[in-house]
Amino acid sequence: MFIEKRDGNLWADIFWEDLSAETRAELLILMGENGNFDTSPITSINVGRSDTVASAPRISIKPKDGGWLDGYIDNFRFQAKVYDTGSKYGINKGRVSKLLVWDATVGVNACIISYDRGWDRKPQDDMQAGLLKSLLEYLEALPTGAF
Repeated sequence: MFIEKRDGNLWADIFWEDLSAETRAELLILMGENGNFDTSPITSINVGRSDTVASAPRISIKPKDGGWLDGYIDNFRFQAKVYDTGSKYGINKGRVSKLLVWDATVGVNACIISYDRGWDRKPQDDMQAGLLKSLLEYLEALPTGAF
C-alpha cells in the first residue's frame, strides 16, 4: 500500500500483494485472470485532505508472517513487529514492539532508529523524530487482525 499526496488530497493505493490469499482467490473468480493485477493499484482510496497533514510521507508496507511488516517511509526502509493490542513492551505502550529504520540509499548499516522492547537507538534529530512520529501514527492506525 502506498499513501501519497495528489491534487491536495491524501490517497491510499491498494495493490494485489496487499490482499490476503483468500481475497485474491475470490477476486480472481469475480474478475477473471488477466495477469496484470500486480502492475498497478487495484483501487485508490481518498483518505482525506492533505492540508490536514502538513507533509504526509509516502509509506508502503508488505506484510510478512507473524505480524512483521517490511516497508518504506519516503527514502527510509523499515521493519516492524505490530501486534493487535498495545503492551508494556511497545513504543509508548502501543502496538509496535520492534522497529528498525534505516536509510534505504545507504543500506542496513545506516540504522537511524532501533527499538526492540526498549530503545537501542533513539531518533537523533528533528527529522528522525518526525519520521518516527509519522511512522508510529501510521502503524498504530492499521486495522487489527490484518496480519
